[in-house]
Amino acid sequence: MSTFNQNNDTQLTNLIVNYLPQNMTDKELFSMFVTIGPVESCRVMKDNKTGYSFGFGFVNYSRKEDAARAISSLNGLQVQNKRLKVSYARPSGEEIKETNLYVTNLPRTITEEQLEFMFSKFGRIVQKNLLKDKVTGMPRGVAFVRFDRREEALEAIERMNGTVPEGSQDPITVKIAEEHGKQKAAYYAGFHAGYNQSRE
Repeated sequence: MSTFNQNNDTQLTNLIVNYLPQNMTDKELFSMFVTIGPVESCRVMKDNKTGYSFGFGFVNYSRKEDAARAISSLNGLQVQNKRLKVSYARPSGEEIKETNLYVTNLPRTITEEQLEFMFSKFGRIVQKNLLKDKVTGMPRGVAFVRFDRREEALEAIERMNGTVPEGSQDPITVKIAEEHGKQKAAYYAGFHAGYNQSRE
């Protein structure tokens, strides 16, 4: 019984912070959240090889009341060009399998707002990442969209895969991203985009 409570408490102290600015460090994330209360651990998620930030991180508080206060105080806070999204981190497991979508063949002119608009009608988006060319800063036509629930992600695939977005002639591909490596997928998507461009 006590183990269950302990696990429950862990869920109530561990936060996920989405939409971090690309250049944010662990130290900067820590100094922002420690103003609320004692932080046990804090980490910006990055690609191990390239150091590329995936734009989200985790903050674990000592006390659950501090975590609750951090959500009410820091959720929606504007940091540089991003608006932070602070919520409880979900326990990994069955319920978050197959919630992350890999979208390709998007128009090169697409913005994060348009991406959100396209997919938000299927459910709550907890994270999105529009991959951009490191040199030009332009979208590569590839994105990750993570939904809150598996059913939402599956409906988005059913309704969006093979459709032609506004401003494009080509149908998009929407499928489940490989769970074992959002990182790997982002890394390879970047590599292939660079490779195809240099080949052209």
